[in-house]
Amino acid sequence: MRKQGNARNTWLLSLLTAAVTMACGADEGPVAPTVTDTELAGILLAAIQDEYHAEAVYEGVLDDFGQVLPFANIVNAEIRHSTAIARLYENRGWDVPLNEWTPVDVPHFRTIVQACAVGVEGELANIALYDDLLAGVTLPLDVLQVFSTNRAASLEHHLPAFERCSEGVWTSG
Repeated sequence: MRKQGNARNTWLLSLLTAAVTMACGADEGPVAPTVTDTELAGILLAAIQDEYHAEAVYEGVLDDFGQVLPFANIVNAEIRHSTAIARLYENRGWDVPLNEWTPVDVPHFRTIVQACAVGVEGELANIALYDDLLAGVTLPLDVLQVFSTNRAASLEHHLPAFERCSEGVWTSG
């Protein structure tokens, strides 16, 4: 699901890792450094573009197959996730990045089960991205809250729904 975004995310994470390493210095030990505004902007960019990408993939599935579950529910959650990250930008007086993704720019699938299998991969990648973004630097409390909430939704709700669907089992309850 997020394969096209993985190269961009990998590049952003490499850049962030290098910036954090330079900010830490060799003498600081295991204490995570406080994130700078530049680093925070990069962290937020990785998160919001990942959420935008998921929205585009799920909207593409809905365009192709109609209002099918679990996509009809999860696309709305992804919109809430990107909106929450957008508020982090707005609260800092920063411009919210444009969405780089549309349903035209993402893979399309022959079946719902195939789309759900890719949804599983995408949610696992999303959880790993949040794990990476939450590690290594001390983030502001509002960012920690949004990232933790988004990660928990992916782990506890989206991933299980896509796992059931990828196995050909889906109930709306």
